[in-house]
Amino acid sequence: MRSQQKNVTMSLTKQRRLRADLICTLISSSKMPRNQVAAAAGLTNTYIRDLEQGKIANVDRRKLLRLAIALNMNLNRIDEMLRVFDRASLSSDDIDSFIESAHKRKTTTALFPLRDFYAYELAVYAMEYIQGDQIMVNDRPTVCLREPGHRSFSDSRLVEAHPLYAELLETIGKVRRKQLEVNLKNYTTTHYLCRECLEDYVRANGNTQEEYWRKKHVANLLDYHQRYPNLIVRITGVCSYMLFSIKQPTDGSDIQFNFCAKPGHYVPGERPGRLSGFSTSNPVILQTFQEELDSIKRWILPEFSTREAVEAYLQQLVTS
Repeated sequence: MRSQQKNVTMSLTKQRRLRADLICTLISSSKMPRNQVAAAAGLTNTYIRDLEQGKIANVDRRKLLRLAIALNMNLNRIDEMLRVFDRASLSSDDIDSFIESAHKRKTTTALFPLRDFYAYELAVYAMEYIQGDQIMVNDRPTVCLREPGHRSFSDSRLVEAHPLYAELLETIGKVRRKQLEVNLKNYTTTHYLCRECLEDYVRANGNTQEEYWRKKHVANLLDYHQRYPNLIVRITGVCSYMLFSIKQPTDGSDIQFNFCAKPGHYVPGERPGRLSGFSTSNPVILQTFQEELDSIKRWILPEFSTREAVEAYLQQLVTS
């Protein structure tokens, strides 16, 4: 009997060491200090250190997922980590944990790279969740105004990479749209869009199905512009290669900033060296993009100076 108990103890010790080694490897390979990872995950530095030392016998699944998201792990790698902790693979039941990770995320001046598109969207949602005015500079309407099903269709290669991806993207889209509506009731969102980019977007390179979805996307922007006076659309005559969003919190805390890189095409799974974007409240970086925004403002087209002119233009794009 003692021999059996000893074997069980040795097995548990080996298992805990394996898990601790995995966490250490993940933290080390992230190139971010532990405290920065903790901020992104909404966890304490002590909790992550305890994971690294194997001190936690029964790790909370939701906290494990928040750590994985902060570490830029794609869904397949998260499944691998869950197996090491003797947990079931990702399922629809875990989507709430992904959304929760955005609520738990803390604002910091650290620069957080975002490699997977779902991680970028969660970082944007975390920023949108903060009360305050927002500025968006983009080449198309904000993604959260996409029609349900558009994401799954357009990002089919990403969807094929993991069975949960489609549902996750669609759910993030829903909560982001709901948050947009909450924000627009009390705060201003100014959306800068390049005229040429927007017209190219609607044409969709001759893809009839994609064109259908994109026109629905623009139609939704028009609908929100008509329903919410706090949504201000500015049509510009310049194409900004820097697509970004800035949030000014009402509580006086650090301004939150997100930058989105736009790769030519998506590749399923990991994309080494290809950032989806990054998130930070670093004042030096923020100042640089504030100056970029000042430049963009000088290119606002005067023919779209009124709400009526903007809405007539969007209506023309939808019906053309």
